[in-house]
Amino acid sequence: MSITEGDTCTIVAPVGHQGRDPVDLVGGLGSLESRPIAVLDISKVRSDVFVDAVERCIREAGTESVERGVALASKRMDEDEVRGLAERNDGAVLALADCGTCTSATLYDAVELHRNGCRAVLVTTEALRATVDALAPRLGLADLPVVEVELPNREQTAEEIADTATAAGPAILAALRG
Repeated sequence: MSITEGDTCTIVAPVGHQGRDPVDLVGGLGSLESRPIAVLDISKVRSDVFVDAVERCIREAGTESVERGVALASKRMDEDEVRGLAERNDGAVLALADCGTCTSATLYDAVELHRNGCRAVLVTTEALRATVDALAPRLGLADLPVVEVELPNREQTAEEIADTATAAGPAILAALRG
Protein backbone atom coordinates (compact mmCIF):
# COMPACT_ATOMS: atom_id res chain seq x y z
CA MET A 1 0.00 0.00 0.00
CA SER A 2 1.28 3.40 -0.84
CA ILE A 3 0.10 6.73 0.47
CA THR A 4 -0.71 9.37 -2.07
CA GLU A 5 -1.41 13.04 -1.66
CA GLY A 6 -4.80 13.58 -0.06
CA ASP A 7 -4.86 10.26 1.78
CA THR A 8 -5.28 10.39 5.55
CA CYS A 9 -3.69 8.31 8.21
CA THR A 10 -4.76 7.95 11.84
CA ILE A 11 -1.92 8.40 14.30
CA VAL A 12 -2.25 6.53 17.58
CA ALA A 13 -0.23 7.66 20.59
CA PRO A 14 1.51 4.53 21.95
CA VAL A 15 1.80 5.78 25.53
CA GLY A 16 -1.87 5.70 26.49
CA HIS A 17 -2.86 7.36 29.77
CA GLN A 18 -0.12 9.47 31.33
CA GLY A 19 0.40 8.86 35.03
CA ARG A 20 -1.96 7.52 37.69
CA ASP A 21 -5.03 8.99 39.28
CA PRO A 22 -4.27 11.60 41.94
CA VAL A 23 -3.85 10.38 45.51
CA ASP A 24 -4.80 12.37 48.60
CA LEU A 25 -1.89 12.92 50.94
CA VAL A 26 -2.60 11.26 54.27
CA GLY A 27 -2.25 13.95 56.92
CA GLY A 28 0.43 13.96 59.58
CA LEU A 29 -0.04 11.66 62.54
CA GLY A 30 0.83 14.23 65.21
CA SER A 31 1.89 12.32 68.28
CA LEU A 32 3.24 8.86 67.51
CA GLU A 33 2.27 7.44 70.89
CA SER A 34 -0.08 4.48 70.49
CA ARG A 35 0.11 4.80 66.70
CA PRO A 36 1.01 1.58 64.88
CA ILE A 37 3.88 2.20 62.47
CA ALA A 38 5.35 -0.16 59.88
CA VAL A 39 9.06 -0.07 59.11
CA LEU A 40 9.62 -1.69 55.73
CA ASP A 41 13.02 -3.09 54.82
CA ILE A 42 13.61 -3.14 51.06
CA SER A 43 15.78 -6.23 51.59
CA LYS A 44 19.05 -5.09 50.07
CA VAL A 45 22.54 -5.66 51.44
CA ARG A 46 22.71 -4.25 54.99
CA SER A 47 19.28 -2.61 54.71
CA ASP A 48 18.39 -4.36 57.97
CA VAL A 49 21.03 -2.22 59.72
CA PHE A 50 19.32 0.93 58.44
CA VAL A 51 15.80 -0.14 59.44
CA ASP A 52 17.00 -1.40 62.84
CA ALA A 53 18.15 2.14 63.63
CA VAL A 54 14.93 3.65 62.24
CA GLU A 55 12.85 1.28 64.35
CA ARG A 56 14.81 2.25 67.49
CA CYS A 57 14.17 5.92 66.76
CA ILE A 58 10.44 5.35 66.29
CA ARG A 59 10.20 3.33 69.51
CA GLU A 60 12.09 6.05 71.41
CA ALA A 61 9.45 8.51 70.15
CA GLY A 62 6.83 6.55 72.10
CA THR A 63 5.49 4.16 69.51
CA GLU A 64 4.94 0.76 71.06
CA SER A 65 3.52 -0.99 68.02
CA VAL A 66 6.13 -1.26 65.27
CA GLU A 67 5.54 -3.80 62.53
CA ARG A 68 8.66 -4.91 60.67
CA GLY A 69 8.02 -5.90 57.11
CA VAL A 70 9.66 -6.32 53.75
CA ALA A 71 9.01 -4.29 50.62
CA LEU A 72 11.16 -6.04 48.04
CA ALA A 73 13.40 -3.66 46.15
CA SER A 74 12.84 -5.43 42.85
CA LYS A 75 9.04 -5.30 42.67
CA ARG A 76 5.97 -3.52 43.93
CA MET A 77 3.88 -4.95 46.75
CA ASP A 78 0.65 -6.53 45.59
CA GLU A 79 -2.66 -4.83 46.38
CA ASP A 80 -3.49 -7.19 49.24
CA GLU A 81 -0.13 -6.51 50.93
CA VAL A 82 -0.60 -2.76 50.64
CA ARG A 83 -4.19 -2.92 51.87
CA GLY A 84 -3.23 -5.12 54.83
CA LEU A 85 -0.36 -2.85 55.87
CA ALA A 86 -2.62 0.19 55.64
CA GLU A 87 -5.33 -1.49 57.71
CA ARG A 88 -2.88 -2.44 60.48
CA ASN A 89 -0.78 0.75 60.53
CA ASP A 90 -1.33 4.49 60.66
CA GLY A 91 2.10 5.19 59.20
CA ALA A 92 4.96 3.49 57.40
CA VAL A 93 8.63 4.16 56.67
CA LEU A 94 10.13 2.59 53.55
CA ALA A 95 13.92 2.51 53.53
CA LEU A 96 16.40 2.80 51.94
CA ALA A 97 15.63 3.53 48.29
CA ASP A 98 19.18 3.92 47.06
CA CYS A 99 19.23 2.64 43.45
CA GLY A 100 17.04 3.12 40.40
CA THR A 101 14.98 -0.08 40.50
CA CYS A 102 14.40 -0.07 44.24
CA THR A 103 13.56 3.63 44.22
CA SER A 104 10.84 3.26 41.59
CA ALA A 105 9.27 0.15 43.19
CA THR A 106 9.48 1.55 46.73
CA LEU A 107 8.12 4.92 45.62
CA TYR A 108 5.16 3.16 44.04
CA ASP A 109 4.53 1.27 47.31
CA ALA A 110 4.67 4.50 49.33
CA VAL A 111 2.13 6.18 47.05
CA GLU A 112 -0.16 3.14 47.20
CA LEU A 113 0.00 3.16 51.01
CA HIS A 114 -1.29 6.76 50.91
CA ARG A 115 -3.97 5.68 48.44
CA ASN A 116 -5.07 3.17 51.11
CA GLY A 117 -5.05 5.67 54.00
CA CYS A 118 -1.61 5.07 55.56
CA ARG A 119 0.87 7.95 55.86
CA ALA A 120 4.05 6.66 54.21
CA VAL A 121 7.49 8.22 54.30
CA LEU A 122 10.06 7.26 51.68
CA VAL A 123 13.73 7.44 52.63
CA THR A 124 16.02 7.88 49.63
CA THR A 125 19.48 9.18 48.81
CA GLU A 126 20.62 12.58 47.66
CA ALA A 127 21.51 11.14 44.23
CA LEU A 128 18.03 9.72 43.69
CA ARG A 129 15.98 12.60 45.08
CA ALA A 130 15.52 14.09 41.60
CA THR A 131 14.13 10.76 40.40
CA VAL A 132 11.68 10.64 43.31
CA ASP A 133 10.62 14.23 42.69
CA ALA A 134 10.04 13.50 38.99
CA LEU A 135 8.17 10.20 39.46
CA ALA A 136 5.98 10.97 42.50
CA PRO A 137 3.64 13.34 40.60
CA ARG A 138 3.32 10.81 37.76
CA LEU A 139 2.24 8.23 40.34
CA GLY A 140 -0.36 10.65 41.68
CA LEU A 141 1.25 12.12 44.80
CA ALA A 142 3.58 15.07 44.25
CA ASP A 143 3.65 15.87 47.98
CA LEU A 144 4.84 12.45 49.16
CA PRO A 145 6.81 12.83 52.42
CA VAL A 146 10.45 12.11 51.55
CA VAL A 147 13.54 12.04 53.74
CA GLU A 148 16.91 12.26 52.04
CA VAL A 149 20.20 10.82 53.23
CA GLU A 150 23.54 11.51 51.62
CA LEU A 151 24.96 8.09 50.77
CA PRO A 152 23.64 4.69 49.74
CA ASN A 153 24.26 1.71 52.01
CA ARG A 154 26.69 0.11 49.57
CA GLU A 155 29.14 2.96 50.16
CA GLN A 156 29.11 2.64 53.97
CA THR A 157 30.11 0.21 56.68
CA ALA A 158 27.42 -1.20 58.97
CA GLU A 159 28.40 1.31 61.67
CA GLU A 160 28.17 4.20 59.21
CA ILE A 161 24.77 2.97 58.00
CA ALA A 162 23.46 2.91 61.57
CA ASP A 163 24.83 6.42 62.12
CA THR A 164 23.20 7.65 58.88
CA ALA A 165 19.83 6.19 59.86
CA THR A 166 20.05 7.55 63.40
CA ALA A 167 20.90 11.01 62.03
CA ALA A 168 17.88 10.79 59.69
CA GLY A 169 15.62 9.77 62.59
CA PRO A 170 14.41 13.27 63.52
CA ALA A 171 13.47 14.02 59.89
CA ILE A 172 11.67 10.68 59.59
CA LEU A 173 9.72 11.37 62.81
CA ALA A 174 8.87 14.89 61.59
CA ALA A 175 7.63 13.49 58.25
CA LEU A 176 5.43 10.97 60.07
CA ARG A 177 4.06 13.59 62.44
CA GLY A 178 3.40 16.01 59.61
